Amino acid sequence: MKNHDQLIDELSQTIRPVKRTWPTGWRVAAWAAAVLPCGMLTSWALHSRFTDWSQPGSWLALVTLLLSLGIGTGAMAGAFTLSLAGRPPLRLKWAALPGIVWLAINLLNSSASPAWHPGEGIHCYLFMLTASLPMIVISIACLHRTRSLYPGQSLALAGAGIAFMSSMLLSLCHEVHLHRLDFAMHLAAGVTIVVLTVLCGRRWIALSR
Repeated sequence: MKNHDQLIDELSQTIRPVKRTWPTGWRVAAWAAAVLPCGMLTSWALHSRFTDWSQPGSWLALVTLLLSLGIGTGAMAGAFTLSLAGRPPLRLKWAALPGIVWLAINLLNSSASPAWHPGEGIHCYLFMLTASLPMIVISIACLHRTRSLYPGQSLALAGAGIAFMSSMLLSLCHEVHLHRLDFAMHLAAGVTIVVLTVLCGRRWIALSR
């Protein structure tokens, strides 16, 4: 096209105003405010009791609860940051350190008690999975706002954040001491949540070719 002014006019008429993305901190706060109530509501049918924080050794369960909240919001912050072009990816060694501490405390707080029933682990698995479903939808919608050059990594971080948030909700209605097989079901639920998030969101988060 030789008439560049006409091309500029046509492009100016079709272009849409650019909406500035919120800072990552505000995006994480809005995300947490949205996903936690939704997770609580969807998992309410599987809510059987409230945690008895007066039991001996309950401080370990409280520490893991707070760690789950911190790791969950931190992982989602990493997902939001990675979705912005030009931002450096999260350093895995620093991101993995709180997760290792969380894992160590849970293993310290777990035992192989013979009184454990397999149904307890299945109940926890279903609880985390049910709580995570609206979180996955909300997280994909939030990431769809900016898309990502690394959709797999962004969604994996988001899935990890959702898994830890679901674990935190489970801590509010769980025994303060864990059985090792029960904790294994918690981990299995977390892995399932990450895989579901990546599979469900990849199409919506990847940049158009």
